[in-house]
Amino acid sequence: MGKIVRYEFLGSRWVFLLYCITVIGIPFGILYLLGSTVEVHEDLEDPTEFLEHWRAGRRSAR
Repeated sequence: MGKIVRYEFLGSRWVFLLYCITVIGIPFGILYLLGSTVEVHEDLEDPTEFLEHWRAGRRSAR
């Protein structure tokens, strides 16, 4: 069984944006981004098939 690892931001996008608007707040924004991002591990039967479908969907959306 294969494993897919993805990262998901669980923080507020508005707070992150407010931090990044000001020059002084950019370091705090980066810390907020790193602290609010979680790593999700998912077990899949066939990860290569999943990635092929995902990439095909992204190409057709363009």
